[in-house]
Amino acid sequence: MFRPAVGRTRMEQRMESTPAATSRQPADSAPRLPPRKGMIGHCSACEMSIRVIARPLPAVCPFCLRRLQTEGYEPEAPTPEPQAVLDGVAVHRYRRFPRWLARLLAAFSIIVLATVVMMKIRNLEYFWYQPWVNTYSICVGVFILSRFLLAAFYTSPVDVGYEPTVCVAIACKNEEGSIETTIGRIYREGYPHAKLEVVAVNDGSTDRTLQDMIRAQERHPSLVIVDFIRNKGKRHGMAVGALLATAEVLVYVDSDSFLLPGAIRKVVQGLVDPTVAAVSGHTDVENVDVNMLTKMQDVRYFVSYRVMKAAESLFGCVSCCPGCFSAYRRACVLHVLDRWLHQKFLGVYSTYGDDRSLTNYLLRDYKILYDDEALATTIVPERWKKYIVQQCRWKRSWVRELLFAGRFVWRKHPVAAISWYALTLLPMIAPLVMFRALVAWPLMTGQLPGFYITGVLVVTLLWGLYYFERTGRPHWWTAFLFMMSYVVFFSWQGYYALATMRSNKWGTR
Repeated sequence: MFRPAVGRTRMEQRMESTPAATSRQPADSAPRLPPRKGMIGHCSACEMSIRVIARPLPAVCPFCLRRLQTEGYEPEAPTPEPQAVLDGVAVHRYRRFPRWLARLLAAFSIIVLATVVMMKIRNLEYFWYQPWVNTYSICVGVFILSRFLLAAFYTSPVDVGYEPTVCVAIACKNEEGSIETTIGRIYREGYPHAKLEVVAVNDGSTDRTLQDMIRAQERHPSLVIVDFIRNKGKRHGMAVGALLATAEVLVYVDSDSFLLPGAIRKVVQGLVDPTVAAVSGHTDVENVDVNMLTKMQDVRYFVSYRVMKAAESLFGCVSCCPGCFSAYRRACVLHVLDRWLHQKFLGVYSTYGDDRSLTNYLLRDYKILYDDEALATTIVPERWKKYIVQQCRWKRSWVRELLFAGRFVWRKHPVAAISWYALTLLPMIAPLVMFRALVAWPLMTGQLPGFYITGVLVVTLLWGLYYFERTGRPHWWTAFLFMMSYVVFFSWQGYYALATMRSNKWGTR
């Protein structure tokens, strides 16, 4: 039996014992079927085709159920795996501090936390000077402190050895730079190939994405490729993955996200509980070292997962399973598939916010968990323009889903319900309060809002220190960059989202 080395974390013990991380043989060395003639099935009505080599071709289209027109072809000889795939097998670790330094950081964080508490108490003392601002400040302070407190009690789902059949589905458009790496790392992740299906969906790409998928299929004949002639949207790509799968569990992975060794085995453990419909994995930033923007997003990702989702997971009420890496019970997805696929808002089909929407359809009747030991990385925007467009799309889906989830969240655990409604209301009020505190109040009184600014900086410092203590990464200070950009610009996107709710443009493709 494997015995963990003393002083290693549970995550390091588990990941270092996975076949992909320890075996001297290639991780993709599972027995392959003898070479076969490839088959392509066409559906002219749905303008799609399905390409297989070592998997049986469906007899009918998964959408319209018409019989597929089939043809055979000879696959090319497989080419070597890209170096980016081979490099990705290395185990991803955070930096570990010496014990004395970790204790020092923890002590300083407690001091910062106590400072936040004292400032909120002072808000009560001077409450009637600015009652609306102080009410908002107290609510935000209580909410943030409660997230850290609840997250401290979080534990990941226990690995009980559950090993169901799994289908990993990837839907993408114009991802020629990353799709081969995404597929290759799935096959080298370490999950038994006998229990693994992979479906890659090309959603009307205009670059070499389809050719890259075909090249990956030649290396991994069990891969199933779905090709939409014209763009249908990510939701259709996710849906066809669910319809073609025969596995018990669906794992959705974005085309620019990469699984780390042992990720699939760990993320499915939460689904042992029949009341759980989905589990969100933990995703870090792959291109973190590119520039200040990517470093800032790395801090934001970590805190949103390890604090916000961890707190929500205590009550089985994770509000969004991100498309980067999440697992779903396939039977639950099929139950809501038609409603989710044809969801409309203000008379327009919903073509964004697919992950949050699917989560809400399942959250109504099931629990949703988060597993911080199921690890993946993702490529984030490296330019501010693309980042702004992405955030606006996310904000529109957030606003839309508030109206949907608000009708049933009150039936969840009281702490989870109150937290959810607070997270709904506070961000919409935030721009008005900030304008009142930072612009209107100084103009009316001639006084700088020093107390308000200090409170914001102290809370941001708490986020940054938490990230630094947990990861050891030196760019913790970019938390302040995120806060400044949020105050000046991103907090107002909620109102822009409300004004553009009928827009269904993706914006970053």
